[in-house]
Amino acid sequence: MARSRTIVVAGAGIGGLAAALTLARAGYRVVVCERAPKLEAIGAGIQLSPNATRALQALGVLDALRERAVAARALVVGDGWSGSAIVEAPLAAADSPWLLAARADLQEVLYWAAADHPDIEFEFDAALADVARHPRGITAFAARRGKGMEISGLALIGADGLWSKTRALLQPDAKPTFHKLVAWRALVPARRLPAPFRDPIVRLWLGPGGHLVHYPVAGGADINVVVIFSDAWESEDWSGTVDAAKLPEIFGGWGEVPRGVLTAAREFRRWALYDLPALSRWGDGAVTLLGDAAHAMLPFLAQGGAAALEDAVVLGRRLGGTNDVVAALRAYERERGSRTRRMQSASRLTGLFYRMGGPLAFARNFGLRAIGGEYVVRRNEWIYRYDARV
Repeated sequence: MARSRTIVVAGAGIGGLAAALTLARAGYRVVVCERAPKLEAIGAGIQLSPNATRALQALGVLDALRERAVAARALVVGDGWSGSAIVEAPLAAADSPWLLAARADLQEVLYWAAADHPDIEFEFDAALADVARHPRGITAFAARRGKGMEISGLALIGADGLWSKTRALLQPDAKPTFHKLVAWRALVPARRLPAPFRDPIVRLWLGPGGHLVHYPVAGGADINVVVIFSDAWESEDWSGTVDAAKLPEIFGGWGEVPRGVLTAAREFRRWALYDLPALSRWGDGAVTLLGDAAHAMLPFLAQGGAAALEDAVVLGRRLGGTNDVVAALRAYERERGSRTRRMQSASRLTGLFYRMGGPLAFARNFGLRAIGGEYVVRRNEWIYRYDARV
């Protein structure tokens, strides 16, 4: 396969698809290798704060996604035990929306934009096995139906997720950290819940034993439900289902409103929650990492997908118009490294804040009421005001 102006992307998730689009727009030919035989819809939602929607605008897919998403109006933080609201804050930005979407819709919008681009080619059922780095670029080796294939190019972008093969080839000792937490996620038909749950509001319930987030997606047709709690269940699998009746008993003591959301979900998909320690380096030569492969983070700030979209836009900006690909990759890593390390740290701290119990939880809720809802959003403005385009 021709090397000239070709960049190989490992992984066709949100980050890999976004990378393919931004690189093709920068004038490269892109080959996307995906180990799955086809893209599969993921039954979960995603919050896309303004930093993420600015990136989607740069990728040319924001308008297409808006047709399927819900524009968030507010965040309401509630007490899971009593079922009453603690604070409320508006979610808005002057220049870019805060969207609530099904992950499958986001992935599909990105995929079809990439599939329609003449300079992007997909190789499914092609699992990255190895990479050779040499002065003229790279040769990626993939396994496909028991046979090997080689793709030569200027660079390899490892967007292959938390359990990245690309990262394992570069830094075999960099392992994900399990935090003894699990997320149970479900998409619930909106008709199973009272009409107010279709309002464009992100509702976060904090309570003993865990916390719950829910918001409408798919134009209000579905409600995305995520409940997170402590659990020693550790697995790389995210596709297995679990019956809602197996939720910990502690949630049975929650207030009627949040408990009603949980009982409306008859089954969940279960994820063990991991993140990555900050990597000393993301790349080597003409190879680098993107998204979860580089900086997997806990979900408490809802920024994992957003960070991958930001990565992609910065990568395209750095590689556009350059003849020194390796130097551009190092510049991309420097630009993204400090921000994503801060996002990882803030996500961990936010998780601790959510999981407070007893007197600490009482003090937390009292403090939230005292400072008001707008502060809850404003304290993370450093995340939301970021623009990867500049």
